[in-house]
Amino acid sequence: MSHYYTLKVILLGCILYSVSGQILNKLFESSESELNHLCGESNPNGLESNAKVTEDRSKVGQYPWTIALLNKGIFIGGGSLISPDVVLTAAHLVVNKNVADISVRAGEWNMASVTEEFGHEDRQVDNITVHEEFSFQSGSNNIALLFLKTPFKLKSNIRTICLPCRETSFDQKRCFVTGWGKLAFEDKNFLNIPKKIDLPLVSKEACQDMLRKTTLGAQYELHSSLMCAGGEKGKDACLGDGGSALFCPMESDPQRYEQIGIVNWGIGCGEENVPATYTNVEMFRDWIDRQLARDMIGVPLAAKIPLQFKRENPIV
Repeated sequence: MSHYYTLKVILLGCILYSVSGQILNKLFESSESELNHLCGESNPNGLESNAKVTEDRSKVGQYPWTIALLNKGIFIGGGSLISPDVVLTAAHLVVNKNVADISVRAGEWNMASVTEEFGHEDRQVDNITVHEEFSFQSGSNNIALLFLKTPFKLKSNIRTICLPCRETSFDQKRCFVTGWGKLAFEDKNFLNIPKKIDLPLVSKEACQDMLRKTTLGAQYELHSSLMCAGGEKGKDACLGDGGSALFCPMESDPQRYEQIGIVNWGIGCGEENVPATYTNVEMFRDWIDRQLARDMIGVPLAAKIPLQFKRENPIV
């Protein structure tokens, strides 16, 4: 297959997914079990009917693209599965880290349990690609891809999340974040069972105005690579949720979800009228596609196509 054809398929991928989900997987993937898994499919009622959880916690396998990121086996943040062997996360979690120390966990629910019916699986990371213009200081271009040594086999509690098409509008939507991060900034420990929070999206203009009323000051300029959500008291991503997905129901199929953001940074956690910032995934679709195309040599095409506290303390 020529490189021209490969890139042409990549560029058409978003359109194809918006029409019929994982069409490209159906055309190219050899694993019959994975053909039945469309990106963005959740398990609304969870996978264990006997598991009792409160409304503010995620049910077993409810959002099966959710990834726990580990450094030397220690939890450091979140990510999302966008392909069986590619994880999308925040650059601040992995920049300057030794790739041999980084692993990812899919299918996890209760971090404190080793007897879950739907067990988790771990994979070692083969390559870390951090955006070349990532800035710690501003949180701009805070995006990274983790290419795994071996792919996950998709199943009921391990699935991929869809990525938005370019120039997709998400105005006036409420979207979700799930992760094992702290409930409050001052908490000592991360959660065992992931939180589930629904958040209003906030326009860049409104977000910048609200952030200027914080310690950032009246001259603060929100970087173009950032988007905002939240601002409701007691509902927010927090320390430990960095890298996790901000995802919304798809307009074409509200039972499926697409990732529009990556948890980036915020001022405290859950403060009223203080939204948190997220990396705008839609803005980086071209960058993501280029990295996937570059990594595609010698690998089946469908496996590589995707089916977004305090400022000085990024959410990690």
